[in-house]
Amino acid sequence: MAYVNITEFPVRVRYLQEMLRYLGQVQDEENWRVAVTGTFNDETVRAVRQYQEERRLPVTGVVDLATWETLTAEYLIERELRTPVMVRVLPDIASHATLPGQRGEEVLILQVLLNAMRSEYDYPQVPLSGIYGTQTLEAVRDYQQKNGLDTTGTADRRTWLRLTEEYNRLRIG
Repeated sequence: MAYVNITEFPVRVRYLQEMLRYLGQVQDEENWRVAVTGTFNDETVRAVRQYQEERRLPVTGVVDLATWETLTAEYLIERELRTPVMVRVLPDIASHATLPGQRGEEVLILQVLLNAMRSEYDYPQVPLSGIYGTQTLEAVRDYQQKNGLDTTGTADRRTWLRLTEEYNRLRIG
């Protein structure tokens, strides 16, 4: 069976890495989350091998036709299942903030956004409780610190804007 060696085509390698990274994120498979470089490097080989093992394909680290078709089909299904959702900050008041101790849908949305950013910022998962407790406060502080924002633990307007902008870019592309 003939197939094209994708390692010779940086565009195809980038696409492979993007698919692995996306699937790793949505399926919480840390080993698939590779950097998108366009180079078929050791990290990419390890991710391909891990993917092949999980999908019961021959574990070679080589992207053969079966691996490519399985990966592509799974990627397309996952993308279709996750309808893009744009998030914007409401209310449109400069001084608005979500505060520790607060409860409700606004806090739940904050928790969802923070959890979506976990793989990028490496902080613990926040319980989806709708209560702005200690774990939410710590995740907000960590996010703020890693983004050069005032590290208050309060989700002020600047934090919300940065978080939603990044979430939208990650989710919608």
